[in-house]
Amino acid sequence: MGCALFVVIFMRVQIEERSLIFGCLGSLPGMVDDYLDAAQKKMLFVSIWCSFAIALFLLNSQGKRMTYPVIPDFKPWKAVVLIITGFIGGVFTSFAGSGVDICIFSITTLLFRVSEKTATPTTVVVMGLNSMVGTYCRIVWYGNVSELAMEYLKVTIPVAVSMAPFGSFVGSHFHRQVLACFVYVLEAFSVVGFLITQPPWHLIVIGAVTVFFAFGLFYMISRLGKRIMEALEVPIIIATSATSA
Repeated sequence: MGCALFVVIFMRVQIEERSLIFGCLGSLPGMVDDYLDAAQKKMLFVSIWCSFAIALFLLNSQGKRMTYPVIPDFKPWKAVVLIITGFIGGVFTSFAGSGVDICIFSITTLLFRVSEKTATPTTVVVMGLNSMVGTYCRIVWYGNVSELAMEYLKVTIPVAVSMAPFGSFVGSHFHRQVLACFVYVLEAFSVVGFLITQPPWHLIVIGAVTVFFAFGLFYMISRLGKRIMEALEVPIIIATSATSA
């Protein structure tokens, strides 16, 4: 993620800087890793983000959806929302290795209607910074990383340092709908991967219920985002009409 972060910054790909700043500030305190076992962590991660992918698909199915390169009409309450979102994402990141990126992505796209083309590199930078902080805390501060985990880390280095920057470079040239399709496909694979591990039936049921309620939450966020954008666009239309007159 650090290499991907470098590519985004080096290429000067547009990011949502306020989402980056406030999201990172909120994500750092989120740590609940000791309260869930591995299967529960996987179930929660897959279920919540599967429901997000469904909500994003329904949102993008709307014809000519208005999107923005950055958060429009930024106000203090939006900063608070980003900080809270970052904290929740930090909780997910602490036990799943990823989460703050998808949390920030979901709020910026569903609530603030920022284009996926801006939200994607923004979350890459967010995750890159969080991975550095998390790695330092685990290895240097806590010192509770097992030898096996370190061996896994060494194996992933050649792939990560080459493919992550390449993905950042290629992704910067894609249309936002293509990036959204990647989200759908990846979440579908995550669900299949979770089921392949043959989790207990009670986790599958809990996961299905989580998908249902999380989808409802994301759908409400998208509807709220629509109202916010409609309220924002009315003064713009009035001002444009007055100028034309």
